[in-house]
Amino acid sequence: MSDKFYILSIDGGGFRGAYSAYLLKRMEDAWNIDWLAQFNLFAGTSTGAIIAAGLAHGQSASSLYNLYAEHGQSIFRKRWFARLDIGGFSSLIASRYSSKKLRSYLHDVFGDTQLKDIPVPLIIPSVDIGGGRVHVFKSAYDPEFHRDPKVPVADAVMASCSAPTYFDPYVVDHYPLTDGGLWANNPAFVAAIEAKRRLGVDLCDLRILSIGTGKNETCYGSTAGWFCNTFCGWGIATRWRRQQFINLILNLQAESSHNMLNLLFQTKDKREPEQLLRINFASDKPLSMDDPRKLSDWIREADQDFTHKGHKIKEFLAL
Repeated sequence: MSDKFYILSIDGGGFRGAYSAYLLKRMEDAWNIDWLAQFNLFAGTSTGAIIAAGLAHGQSASSLYNLYAEHGQSIFRKRWFARLDIGGFSSLIASRYSSKKLRSYLHDVFGDTQLKDIPVPLIIPSVDIGGGRVHVFKSAYDPEFHRDPKVPVADAVMASCSAPTYFDPYVVDHYPLTDGGLWANNPAFVAAIEAKRRLGVDLCDLRILSIGTGKNETCYGSTAGWFCNTFCGWGIATRWRRQQFINLILNLQAESSHNMLNLLFQTKDKREPEQLLRINFASDKPLSMDDPRKLSDWIREADQDFTHKGHKIKEFLAL
């Protein structure tokens, strides 16, 4: 391990977290990585929180990938009224999925482990919808932290996973919380600031491996405005289309975070900063957040990225 400060940051993206988990599994299988020895800080939002917290808890990437492969179908099983839905109107009155299955599987992974029991710095962004402010769960790496030490890890992760219209808000210590992707879908920038401010790490010593969950190259298309204005209105259940709307928000937030990091680490000759390596894939087709049938697609994307970028990852991590 070098004198650099290594951060693993994993984006949100629903079931597309299978891509991130499988990519990490490929790294684990190829290089026999000890995650707790390799990384000094873990950060994850929504589905990324499952993976980041799991690795910080001592789980293997393989076991975390199996959560997606084996239980994705039951986690993303629509409620009965959503299965009967026509045109997305059920989302106007209730969330599409029950959180019971996901909460049960998270308890299987983390048990009664509390944030104070996590041996490394861990950051999990969420949103307090009651107060209208950000809510960042943190392990007990700073003696000034008094709010979160006794929060079960499973609860912190569940709160960050509770994407609006997909899952109900999740209550932790009387706070109604929802998906951290609303403000930090890519938590790499949050992690960098935390490392500098709370842990005293110089920016030049940071090394952030930032793993995405895919981005859409197109969203609504150039003719969307004409079509919607001519034939129907821009309602959430009509032309905004809930899934595309949420994808748009998450994509923009993730790109914004990455751009801010590039600005923070900017070099005089405009080269990619040596402190940051972003691994992500792009698609010109809509990327579903809640379709376990796409598992083979996400595996293929992860395989391709490991094949073509694995050498860059290995060099970046000084393995």
